[in-house]
Amino acid sequence: MNSRERFLAALRGEPTDRTPVAHVAALTTVELQQSTGCTMPAVHHDPEALVRLCWANHEVLGLDAVTFNITYFGEPAALGSKMDWGSIDTYPTYGPPIWREAGDATIPDDLLYREPIRTYLAATRLAQQRYGDQVAILAKIMGPLSMVQALHGVDATMMDMIERPDRVHAMLDVAVEILARCAAAEVEAGADAVAIGEGGAGGNMLSPAMHRAFLSDAHQRLVAQIPAPTIMHICGNMTPRVDALIDSGITCFNFDWAVDPATMKEKAGGAFTLMGNINTTDLLLGTPHEIRQQVLGCVDAGIDIISPGCAISPRCPNINLQTMVMVAKETSIATSFSADSPAQAPTHSLEE
Repeated sequence: MNSRERFLAALRGEPTDRTPVAHVAALTTVELQQSTGCTMPAVHHDPEALVRLCWANHEVLGLDAVTFNITYFGEPAALGSKMDWGSIDTYPTYGPPIWREAGDATIPDDLLYREPIRTYLAATRLAQQRYGDQVAILAKIMGPLSMVQALHGVDATMMDMIERPDRVHAMLDVAVEILARCAAAEVEAGADAVAIGEGGAGGNMLSPAMHRAFLSDAHQRLVAQIPAPTIMHICGNMTPRVDALIDSGITCFNFDWAVDPATMKEKAGGAFTLMGNINTTDLLLGTPHEIRQQVLGCVDAGIDIISPGCAISPRCPNINLQTMVMVAKETSIATSFSADSPAQAPTHSLEE
């Protein structure tokens, strides 16, 4: 199997030659930027540079699927949010709220031609042309609640969910349509699957009842309109809300490091595949041995795709990310060896 075949089979829950490794949260490193000569913030506005930088996630790090877009903030930027595009070691951030009332939430006719969405679509087309037969190409969109929080303000959104729920529902409706259009355009441009970044609905942000009241229908409608497999990321411990995730219709869930892999596997019950959940703090500050132990834990628990549990710091050393791939390959060799010669099979006590 090549990387594309391996990832897409695992995404569907089908057998693979080894566990694939990928990412859907924000990921680039200072080392990759320096080695490619493609650096933030300029890369966010240059499709050619964006593709060269993101391709290094496969070429240098060994990932089996790649998002040719570093962060999730394209939609707020295209809708007029004032952006800080960051630096070589900081990701972009969005500015003050621009959706104050429900009537402010509108869909511009030229949405797909606005920056940076136009850049991201161009990058996806370039990546498909050059690498589409080698790696799985992933698109990124925000989740609807995360988008409303970006444009209406986190505090205002959370207060309105209690005091003015109709306003939040109206904004969510518009967000779903905007995100569905962006996702469909990415698929048309060549994306194999679409990642939905719903960090604003994190484990500590919403109760299961609030999730059902505000997000269940929005997520179902969004996923139903995306003509490709979907991978949703939500931060924190989402085990109390697994039923809502199942109802959403997602293909795969990218779960956070705070959740035990075996517990998440049991809770999901095969309703969707699982992607996770290496601790991002350890990826930044830990050792390859620590990463190795976490990857082995995920493989032992039957996690379908190894990935960081959330966005990584650009200061993360390449070696820690490469370790995820090296260990996934080692476990494949160990499994094959065990099948041929059980008495001599290596164990999971591999050391640096």
